[in-house]
Amino acid sequence: MSSEQHPRASLAPKLDTLEEQLETAREEICDIPHVSQLNTAELIRVEETLSIAAETAKEVVSIRRRIRIDNQDPSRLR
Repeated sequence: MSSEQHPRASLAPKLDTLEEQLETAREEICDIPHVSQLNTAELIRVEETLSIAAETAKEVVSIRRRIRIDNQDPSRLR
């Protein structure tokens, strides 16, 4: 069966990569000390990491929705 018949298969590599990036960002943020202990440069890094994580999360949601919609309506694949 071709990947066109299985939307998850065609989108899986990108979804996996994005989920891995999101998990890495989550781990980075969870490992930081209390905000009051961070200097300005460290806070900037936190801000950048959160921004990247937010954009990545949006992409993950979009791909998951696409997979769900395509799985519910197979006629969209033709």
